[in-house]
Amino acid sequence: MVLSVISLLLLSLSCEKQKADELPGDPVPINTEPYQKEVIRAANEFAFDLFRPLLVEAKGTENIMISPYSVTSALSMLLNGASGETFNSVRAALRMDDKTLSEINETYLKLMTEMVPVDKRVIMEIANSVWVEKRLIVKQPFITALQTWYKAEARDIDVSDPNAVDMVNNWIAEKTHDKITEMLDQLDPDLAMLLINAIYFNGKWRHQFDKSETYNEDFYVTPSNLKNVPMMHQKENFCYIETPEASIIELPYGQGNYSMVIALPAVTISTGELAAALTPDLWEEWMDDLSVGPKEVNVTMPKFKYRYKRLLNADLANLGMGIIFSDLADFSNISDQSLMVTRVLHETFIETDEEGTEAAAATVVEVCLTSVTPVNEMNLNRPFLYFIRETSTGTIVFMGRVGDPTVG
Repeated sequence: MVLSVISLLLLSLSCEKQKADELPGDPVPINTEPYQKEVIRAANEFAFDLFRPLLVEAKGTENIMISPYSVTSALSMLLNGASGETFNSVRAALRMDDKTLSEINETYLKLMTEMVPVDKRVIMEIANSVWVEKRLIVKQPFITALQTWYKAEARDIDVSDPNAVDMVNNWIAEKTHDKITEMLDQLDPDLAMLLINAIYFNGKWRHQFDKSETYNEDFYVTPSNLKNVPMMHQKENFCYIETPEASIIELPYGQGNYSMVIALPAVTISTGELAAALTPDLWEEWMDDLSVGPKEVNVTMPKFKYRYKRLLNADLANLGMGIIFSDLADFSNISDQSLMVTRVLHETFIETDEEGTEAAAATVVEVCLTSVTPVNEMNLNRPFLYFIRETSTGTIVFMGRVGDPTVG
């Protein structure tokens, strides 16, 4: 009996080892068409353009984090409902003005479909949803497009329901594994629709840090402002380069499909100045140089955990998307009712320690009725006519006037 149990344990361990051995040891390529590479490059350009002003505003001391993929996913869903100048403005602000809607949609479907399962050692989850308020007469092709290209869940919502905010927040909390739990504080009384993207990421370092090698050390918030924080240490082979403006290292997760690229500015350059110089061309140059191969590096890195939340209205307007927040917005591909975007909310969370990184993001695009259709009133408090007819033939069967309803 004991031998049988031991044999089963050994067999189980052997199977688990075999499964582990079958997992790829290197990144698995996700093949993209030339136009899809261009959409991704444009999205990266949008990311840098959105990120730079945030750093300048924060003056180098505030922790900042955005998810460009989450923001562009939500705005690409919105793009499907835009028409005319609104469509052109949103597409241009996304830096995709030379791409068709089909090319954009197909790229996001490709990424959503293939980025999620590419590394069995990394959890990557992406969810989209569209919430339609009961007063909105929505066009079905718009909902179908979001379900087809963004795998969006279609939900109904009643803004007058006191539980409506909790319903949305609970959906986001579920999709982000409770890392983002209070995204919305209220809903606009004129709400027509919500477009939501949520992302959850949990990746273990390929080369984990030894917890026994973590010590409290000084971190220079500024040259004169020191904070004593837990600093992780390891010596390992990493892709690493030094440029005039920064030292750059790539720390891989799992099999390497996901990684954290860290850029440490030269001592004479601030993070804002480094970001100001960052373009898709420079980014691609960094990636090409990193791909040359690993070298032994002593890494000292702080553990960190924080969340970041921002209303993106002004930031998106500065990038050329202001029309969506005005009465000039044309979302006639969503509905014949007049609509405008009232809020684009974005929240992120990250925790990085010796084992890896857990991160989450959510973006909510709030679309509202620009003018609520008035409730028509007909107060029959004076004489009136009436007609009773057969509707299919138009035959009037009865007709009359009520001059005094008290007279029988």
